[in-house]
Amino acid sequence: MKRPLLALALVPLALWGIFALPDVLAANPEGFWAWRRPLIILSGLLALWWMSAGMLLAARPRWLEQRFGGLDKLYRLHKDIGIGAGLLVLTHYLLEWLPKNLAKAGWITGPNRPRGPRGEPEMWIDLAKDVGEWAGYILLALVVIALVKRIPYRYFRLVHKAFGLVFLAGAFHGLILLPATFWQSPLGWLTAALAAAGVVPALLSLSNRIGRKRQYPASIETLSQPDAQTLEIVCRSPAWPGHQAGQFLFADFGKTGEGAHPFTIASAWNAQQGTLTLAIKALGDYTTSLPGSLRVGQQVVLEGPYGKFDFADKNAVDRAPQVWIAGGIGITPFLAKLDERAAQNGSAGEADLFYCTRAASPFPEQLAERCQAAGVRLHQRLTDSDGPLDPAEVSACLKAGSSVWFCGPDAWGAALARTLTASGLPATAFHREMFEFR
Repeated sequence: MKRPLLALALVPLALWGIFALPDVLAANPEGFWAWRRPLIILSGLLALWWMSAGMLLAARPRWLEQRFGGLDKLYRLHKDIGIGAGLLVLTHYLLEWLPKNLAKAGWITGPNRPRGPRGEPEMWIDLAKDVGEWAGYILLALVVIALVKRIPYRYFRLVHKAFGLVFLAGAFHGLILLPATFWQSPLGWLTAALAAAGVVPALLSLSNRIGRKRQYPASIETLSQPDAQTLEIVCRSPAWPGHQAGQFLFADFGKTGEGAHPFTIASAWNAQQGTLTLAIKALGDYTTSLPGSLRVGQQVVLEGPYGKFDFADKNAVDRAPQVWIAGGIGITPFLAKLDERAAQNGSAGEADLFYCTRAASPFPEQLAERCQAAGVRLHQRLTDSDGPLDPAEVSACLKAGSSVWFCGPDAWGAALARTLTASGLPATAFHREMFEFR
């Protein structure tokens, strides 16, 4: 994720350095006040580039999903870009507002230049300034709200949708106030092109059209609760295009204000049966309320499939050994893969599954038998009694060409990746499902 962020910072900086900085230097700027306006313009330019890139990723384009290794990683990048855009907008605002107000208060020395009479007001310029100022306030508030995970998802969803409107206001502000000299170079053209690319997904978001072409009607076939914390839903969807083991979807169960939520698919696809299974753990208000709000035969909307957590390591040879590591509900993608391997009648390569839970649970049912049918060695660990998984146990299962597939708590996955790569596992051989959309 660092390379796209670095490129998003360096490309506009390089263009500004080539096409705008020479004009700044030609004016022989001295002191902060002489550099303040160029820095305001630069920070605004960077903010517009980052906001445009964030909106483009929000549209979930398939070509970008493939490029970045799945929608989960695309959304992680989208989140990082959103935070960066917020910081750039804050910088832009502070450069504009803070120095002049500190100078008015007498806390710093103001600019030593005469102020001539104000010319005739220019409607579009004044409007762009006002729109940009209010859009900046709203954007900063939205970024904070989006990052506070205590806020229920339904409110986060509404807040997130407002970013589209804020982007349109920010793009109007930025393009109208872009210096005239910028339009005489690739700096202005590329900025306008990127802003235009962001306008389309912003409009799609505001009209609820993102992902619509990948939505399919379905009905709930069965509902069951293996334990108090887990709900299994079997959905039938004749129109579903199929999926690979390890992928996820967005499910809209029709609850007002909630929209679609992401869930990993816990079964392999069988076109003849036309069904797929979702295993949902009660982790918040919405998921806790699902058992009481759903019924057999209910119509739902499924969107997908998404994700590249598909057990296909492009750097490994065919049938190379794999090690799977699951924590809690992170077992779901591996359940789909177990079904798929069982149907292959032993034609897949070696695999070890480490499944860690705090205590014994009826979910998933017959895990040992399913692993045996799939030719997978099961290493089950109850962390409350057995303690945390020792990375050495994982290392003992690694062989030449092995890849590791992890789905579980984010901090654990990051720590495990550092430990295993430090022990010799290639970084490209450790695959994580970054299943976090806030």
